[in-house]
Amino acid sequence: MTTKSAAITSFADLKGRRIGLPEGTNVQYALSGMLSRAGLKPGDVTLVNLAPNQVTPSLARGDIAAGLTFPSFYDTTKTTLGTKYRELRYDGYTCRTLLIAGPGADTATSTAVLRTLTAATKTIADKPAAAREAVVAQSGGAVQPAFVNGHFTSYDYAVTLDKPLLQLLLAEGAWAKSTQKLPGTPDRATFLEHIDREPLQNAAPAAVTLPTS
Repeated sequence: MTTKSAAITSFADLKGRRIGLPEGTNVQYALSGMLSRAGLKPGDVTLVNLAPNQVTPSLARGDIAAGLTFPSFYDTTKTTLGTKYRELRYDGYTCRTLLIAGPGADTATSTAVLRTLTAATKTIADKPAAAREAVVAQSGGAVQPAFVNGHFTSYDYAVTLDKPLLQLLLAEGAWAKSTQKLPGTPDRATFLEHIDREPLQNAAPAAVTLPTS
């Protein structure tokens, strides 16, 4: 997200600019892809570490030339900046939501959760209007109908374990270790060791296409 006065019309225009974002999150990983697409390196920009809700006011004040934040702040930014608002869309990164079970979770419980999620994706496909209403109702006022209706089609709703997920984990894991200096080994064997296929195979066998090695 950016402003009219910043005159940023391509990712190449980010060179030498101040970019605000919550560092260490997936949006910083997405930025690395934007810069790479434009032939730029991380050192070609100046990162400003901001909380997700600080990006919008920083843009409004002109403290940063561009900013990345989470979807729940998109509409606020558009409203705040009004006619000054500009955005560059990036299609090189798909954010996956991971379902993580603790060490004490048993297979039966995980399977039941995944059966519920799989059934929900069918409802979303068959009755999208009812699904949007359910999201608003379950949020308890945290999200409004306009936001859900405006962003609903930006997401894919499916419960899967597939090769693209593994590829994303490997790429983002390597990035996190390199840029955040995190411990651990984000290699293929490590990720596969921590992915439990059995619950989803029980709930929806066709949804598991992840390589075994």
